[in-house]
Amino acid sequence: MDGGGLIEGFLRALFPERCPLCAAGVEQPGPCARHSLPAEDVGPRCGRCAARLAECLADGQHCDRCRRGPPAFSATRVLGDYERGSVLRDWVLALKHGGRADLAGPLGRALARRGLADAPPGVALVPVPLHPWRRLERGYDQAALLARSASREAELPLLPALRRRRWTPVQGAPGAASRRANVDGVFAAHPRARVAGRALWLVDDVLTSGATASECARVLRRAGAAWVGVLALARAAGRGMP
Repeated sequence: MDGGGLIEGFLRALFPERCPLCAAGVEQPGPCARHSLPAEDVGPRCGRCAARLAECLADGQHCDRCRRGPPAFSATRVLGDYERGSVLRDWVLALKHGGRADLAGPLGRALARRGLADAPPGVALVPVPLHPWRRLERGYDQAALLARSASREAELPLLPALRRRRWTPVQGAPGAASRRANVDGVFAAHPRARVAGRALWLVDDVLTSGATASECARVLRRAGAAWVGVLALARAAGRGMP
């Protein structure tokens, strides 16, 4: 064994590889078998909002809700479903509410590999902005961190093109208005954002009703964006667009 191999072996012994989520020992860098991220999607999804479709339907068809009232975004790509007992839910909860900002790195890279492998040059990533109060409470903006990691992995530009005008209750929280009314007029295009004629991927953690993403897409389209899609870690299981 040469000197480099000896040093590498010494470092592995001194600092063994750990699962980023639970810190269990692993042979190779990445999550343990218990916390492996979904390698590929299983079953057909709506091409617009990524809701699950009946097994008899072709992947990419539009669900009933998207046909009746399509959202302002044109496509959605996710790693999997956000549902009780799912591994992906464990990752999202740790990132969003567990103080695990470090998880945005591997999750953003997984998003890029799954959703941006075929993205043409010129596509940009736009994080869904968190309100400053909520960012102060959490200590970081998880969507911004995810977008930064994904942009580096895919070698695509990161464009902070949106800003929040006001604070809103958590979507679906007791006392909150309807999801669509809750976000109406909340977002604005950044005055220096150059989105005209561009294709953009909105980046967020979980797509639930799609009201927030649709409002963001409407704002970007009004600012001149040619196309807007959604890139999210997970799709809330069983949800369709409002």
